[in-house]
Amino acid sequence: MFINMKIYKNIMPPKERKIWLIYLLGFLTFGIYFIYWFYVTSKELQELGADIPSFILFLLPVANLYWVYRYIEEWARITGKDNPILYFLVFLFFNIAIPFLVQKELNNIARNYSSRQAMMQRQQYMPPTQYPNQYYGGTGGYYQQYPPGGPYMR
Repeated sequence: MFINMKIYKNIMPPKERKIWLIYLLGFLTFGIYFIYWFYVTSKELQELGADIPSFILFLLPVANLYWVYRYIEEWARITGKDNPILYFLVFLFFNIAIPFLVQKELNNIARNYSSRQAMMQRQQYMPPTQYPNQYYGGTGGYYQQYPPGGPYMR
């Protein structure tokens, strides 16, 4: 589920979307928003390293099954899910659940990405919190505050 942010530090994170709003817009537009949502999330997954074929296949009657399988397979790979075939079967027999499952994981990635970015920015201005073994005569470890004399005094 967690993506190595050192590899993907120059990418845009997936957009965090409200799941209830996806369903509301999907029902109000008679399913057209679901098609748009598949397009946008496939682009976000491709940005994260997914190998999803062209979206044109989604619009073709038989090729759309192949496209959806590849979409779900790559989503499962990126989010760390075990069995993409199970999720494909969920799509075939209960496809209304797929936006919930996919967007929930994309929201987790977006939250994780933004919290890691904030943490990385804070670390640029904060002194280190883990000290090597030669300081303080111990085995090293994490300290919540500096000992008397500062962090670099022996």
